Amino acid sequence: MELPRPVRQYDVFLSFRGEDTRKGIVSHLHGAFRRKGIEKIFKDDKTLEIGDSISEEIKEAIHNSKFAVVVISKNYVSSTWCLEELRMIMELHNENLLTAVPVFYNVVPSDVRHQKGTFSLERYGCSRIMLLFSSKKRTMAAKVQKWREALTAVADASGKDLSKCEDEATMVADIVGKISDQLFSMEPLDLSHIVGMNVHMEQLSPLLSVESEKEVRVIGIWGMGGIGKTTIAKYLYEEYSRQFDSSCFIENVRILAQNGLPYLQEKLISILQGQKQETSFWCVEKGYNSVKSNLKGKVFVVLDDVDNLDQLQAVAKTIDWFGAGSRIIITTRDFGLLYSFGVRLLYHVSFLDSNDAIQVFKQAAFERGQAPSEVYEQFSIRASRLAQGLPSALDAFGTYLRRITWIEGWEDALRILETIPHQSIIDIVDTSYKGLDDKEKSAFLHVACLFNRDSLQRVNDLLVDGALRTNALEAKSLIEISPVDGCITMHLLIEQAARNIVLRESGFLPWRQRILWETDPIISVLQNNTGTTTTEGVSLNMCKMLHTSSIKGNVLKDINSLTFFKAFTDLNDIESKLKFIPGTDMLPSKLRLLHWDAYPMTSLPPGYSPHCLVEIILRHSKLERLWDGTLELGQLRILDVTGSKNLTKTPDLSRATRLKELIMKGCTGLEQPPESIGGLSCLRKLDLSHCNGLRNLVIYISEKSVLPESGLRRRRQVIMKLPGAVKKLTSLSNLSIEGKIQIKWWHLRGNAEHLSLISEQHVPEESMVMPKERFPFVSSFYDFKSLSIKRFSYIEDGASFECISFSGFPCLAELKLINLNIQKIPEDICRLRSLEKLDLGGNDFTNLPSSMKNLSKLKYISLANCSTLEALPELTEVQTLKLSNCSNLTSLVELSQDVGSYSLQELELDNCKNVQSFSNQLSYFTKLTYLNLSGNDFEAIPASIRELPSLVTLSLNNCKKLKSVEELPQSLKHLYAHGCCSLVTVSPNHSIKHLDLSHCFSLQQDEQLTSRFLNGDNVLRFLCLPGTKMPRYFDNQSHGTRTKISQPQTRLTPMFVGFAACIMVSCERSFYLQFPAFSYDWKRDDDNDVIRINLKPNLYLSWEIEEGGSDTRHHMVIINVPCSINADKMEELRLESHLQLREEQFQFPPGEISACGTRIVAEE
Repeated sequence: MELPRPVRQYDVFLSFRGEDTRKGIVSHLHGAFRRKGIEKIFKDDKTLEIGDSISEEIKEAIHNSKFAVVVISKNYVSSTWCLEELRMIMELHNENLLTAVPVFYNVVPSDVRHQKGTFSLERYGCSRIMLLFSSKKRTMAAKVQKWREALTAVADASGKDLSKCEDEATMVADIVGKISDQLFSMEPLDLSHIVGMNVHMEQLSPLLSVESEKEVRVIGIWGMGGIGKTTIAKYLYEEYSRQFDSSCFIENVRILAQNGLPYLQEKLISILQGQKQETSFWCVEKGYNSVKSNLKGKVFVVLDDVDNLDQLQAVAKTIDWFGAGSRIIITTRDFGLLYSFGVRLLYHVSFLDSNDAIQVFKQAAFERGQAPSEVYEQFSIRASRLAQGLPSALDAFGTYLRRITWIEGWEDALRILETIPHQSIIDIVDTSYKGLDDKEKSAFLHVACLFNRDSLQRVNDLLVDGALRTNALEAKSLIEISPVDGCITMHLLIEQAARNIVLRESGFLPWRQRILWETDPIISVLQNNTGTTTTEGVSLNMCKMLHTSSIKGNVLKDINSLTFFKAFTDLNDIESKLKFIPGTDMLPSKLRLLHWDAYPMTSLPPGYSPHCLVEIILRHSKLERLWDGTLELGQLRILDVTGSKNLTKTPDLSRATRLKELIMKGCTGLEQPPESIGGLSCLRKLDLSHCNGLRNLVIYISEKSVLPESGLRRRRQVIMKLPGAVKKLTSLSNLSIEGKIQIKWWHLRGNAEHLSLISEQHVPEESMVMPKERFPFVSSFYDFKSLSIKRFSYIEDGASFECISFSGFPCLAELKLINLNIQKIPEDICRLRSLEKLDLGGNDFTNLPSSMKNLSKLKYISLANCSTLEALPELTEVQTLKLSNCSNLTSLVELSQDVGSYSLQELELDNCKNVQSFSNQLSYFTKLTYLNLSGNDFEAIPASIRELPSLVTLSLNNCKKLKSVEELPQSLKHLYAHGCCSLVTVSPNHSIKHLDLSHCFSLQQDEQLTSRFLNGDNVLRFLCLPGTKMPRYFDNQSHGTRTKISQPQTRLTPMFVGFAACIMVSCERSFYLQFPAFSYDWKRDDDNDVIRINLKPNLYLSWEIEEGGSDTRHHMVIINVPCSINADKMEELRLESHLQLREEQFQFPPGEISACGTRIVAEE
């Protein structure tokens, strides 16, 4: 990184005759400069000046100073040392390389100018005879002449004459003030390398309010370590400190305080006085008066990196110590410390956004802050994502990578940084960790290894005294709580360093780790039964297990400190890769979390007492029952058995008095809801969706009004009545249920098959009281944030759902009313001022209320399958509009609107048979990035498409009559034309990255399209088109799924930046392959010298062509893979290709890879 380098080492050089002035004016000048914050002063404190030549140290100091204050006293010229200094100073002054400021101290300037009196140089004179015969005398004469010129010049320079000043103190203040002003004006702090400082200053300037001179202000700057608090404080000091009588910047208070609080007091006093504090304090109380007396003026004080309240009280016990107009800035990682000290003017330093983060990284990593190529640009993005906006990490990563000069080295280094924390991050986190108490340390490590990005409420329930611990971690900037969803967020690098702490504490021995999270060590510990009493948590990602492992049940029981056990997977309906050996299934008694996806047993261990369990999560398990009888479940908050298809009976939950969430989604064998459900007064979330056995269950949904104690507004509550329920459920705030649902609300009435709702969360009860001035039309209301009512399929003559009014739903942000045959949408839909997402698909209305134009927050609308819809209202703010299968639609826009006035970015018009009649209206949507015109009958694409300057993705799938695709916008990156069986030509567009022409068997451009991969066109990354023979341009061709990657002898090059892979795919004729976005990926495995490409197409059965026989369809997939490898490491490199299909859909795979080939792309 090209940091700004100071042109001079010193701000001020003091030239003086020691015996005249050292203990007087010179010491006063030196102290005054330091009080002004000018620390870089050269003051030669040697008492003896021996020899004719000044030292090399002084010569260098003069050359590296911005100002030279020359104190000319009566004995000044008696020292040849002083005269030599003066000669050098005036020579540099005349060349504008230094500014000389003479101070005539009790002398007459004209005597200096004319070398009279004590300033006579005759003492250094020589006779003519001696000059003729002595070269030494001739040299001395030349020196004397230069001294004369220097004395004359300094007398003519602008300076200060003590005889013309009020007193010495005034003169000193004047000199120091003017030089200080010039220093700051001539060289302001260079912020060219500090990204985002302007944003910080905009927020901090009002807090400082330096123009307010009567009040004392204390400003706290807090945030995690390495986020830039000190840098911000230094800028503030440079920017404002000169406006104060005195100033002080104490850096690293936390470290200085290790020498004792009296030392901190002495440091403060010495900086404010501009000289070393001669008196030391034997206790902190002894220093109070001295500190207080030095703060009574208008001061600017910065206390950087404070970590203890005692440190603040030692140097700033009360605000009364400071003079009017003073400003005190405190930087810390601990918000609680600031609050305890009474600081209320607070600034929380946030992470850099992605653009600023990349800029900071580039400044550190590259000369002039510019990536030398696209490869390094991608590396920069990757590094900045890892740093997640933390400035110190960006700088450390950039500095670390800057010294690596080859591409492959960057790849290796980034891979290391992604897995092992950088030492600078370890140091930052270690500092914070040491400041925690033992219980806070435990909570910190548990969050880092087990619960990062989980909800705050959940973590508070799982940890003992969780709320207390998470509050402490948040205050100390180790976690953040999202205001959007209430989840804990720990910075990735803090998480990385925290896990490193666990490893170091255990001596890097898995069986001694407090928490285990890596797959292989966990399996080793469980299979070898080496877990110890130190093991508190296990988090096993079963997706990373290569083989099924069986463990003895007593293994977990023997780890008697085990509190949290997670064995999870990202996939559904798989066999568990972690199994108990039958008959020995036992769990530890202290367990608070049991999360075991695909749990392999049919019940919990017999005799097991889950009295400590807070969460039981056994998704997609083999459970037939959970337990028999009634158990003590006083701590249980969550029971989740999603997808447990063999579960036919729910357990007795009558003792689960604190149960908040009951999730049984997809339990298809369940015949009845839990009998004890009505007695769960704390139940907030109930999910019985996709429980096919409950489909015949009749569910009554009604309402009641609740009058808050304030008596201002009534709030409506949902009442759900189930057969056999002991009580009606009145506390639900999150419900998802299916069956024969009869909804009888005042606003909405009718039958449905699915109901889900979510009430406002993270909002206290009192805020649910709607102010009358905001919602004058609401007499009582629901606090729903999301509401979904639907039937599973649209029936043309189905019973119409009554949609009377939306006035009772003022909080709705998401509304779905699907397949309900609604014939009219109420006009008062415009009252849903918070609505962001609306889905009215599968209904029977012909138009929508014009008042919808007033829904300024509405960004997403789906009207799919509204076959009677004819026109739309004015929707200028909507960004996503889905109109699939709106076969009667005749207009998209109000023609009175101007082109470009719409915010629409995504538009779906697939199977809209009238699309040609209003295709000219597409040009109104100049911000459009995605357009779906699939399944329409045009022969050529609408001409208005070329007028869409922002279009990135165009979908034309299954346009059976489409013959040509011409004149595409240059912004287009993705073109999907799957199944266009009449398509002959596609316009060459050199901006396209992904081109899917699968099942376009009339295409006549194979050669032209494939050649784009081989002629230096690196934009096109993916191409699929029909083909039975691999192009000859691919050097390495093999049958099957594997081939080598090598360069032909005719095109040797030391480095290549990627390769093109050609993969031949065949499938049965009755099946269609389709390659949408994200239908492939590639991964490099350096350990095995393999690059793997995974093809993940959509595969569906086409009944139209099934009768044509079982002939095979062949396709050619070409992929550009950007990667850098040296030629000498290429010998063993291989390509492996895989075709991934959803196995549950097909008994036998209908497609396969028949051949593959590669061709390298050399560095230009």
